[in-house]
Amino acid sequence: MKTIIAASLALVGILGLGVMSRGAGGKVVVTPIDAVGLKKEAATHKGRVVVINFWATWCPPCRAEFPELVATQKKYAAKGVDLLTVTLDDLDDKAKAAEFLSQQGATTGAFINKKGGEPDLGYFKWLDGKVPDSLGIPRTYILDRKGRISSRLIGGQSASEFEDAVKKALAAK
Repeated sequence: MKTIIAASLALVGILGLGVMSRGAGGKVVVTPIDAVGLKKEAATHKGRVVVINFWATWCPPCRAEFPELVATQKKYAAKGVDLLTVTLDDLDDKAKAAEFLSQQGATTGAFINKKGGEPDLGYFKWLDGKVPDSLGIPRTYILDRKGRISSRLIGGQSASEFEDAVKKALAAK
């Protein structure tokens, strides 16, 4: 089952640890999380816009969009925008994910799916209201300041697409 899901995610990707922190020597440390934990984490950011991105190091579109995602979050951080990332890499690839995040300058809110490469369907039941027909990544969800879904971005995005979605969430009443 894990192989089928991973293959499906990779195919759709072609057409993501507890709160990340800096350990000794500035190394990024990552810890697993599940859907319940992610929902609780997002709730701690109440009053702020929360960008949740699902990705993997093996996903070319995920890697390609990541610099734009991080740049958008940093541009709007002072206006109250936070970034949470959930990688769907295997748990034994935590170090690879941490290194990639560090290289990208993603210094807050990084997670790895507790089930590794087999996604917790609870994420999507919460964020999509159901399990979508396709679980392709990258997937980005933007929550407004009240914790409501403002935008769902499926597939690789550009800087302007991320920025437009963040601006929409910031403007929500």
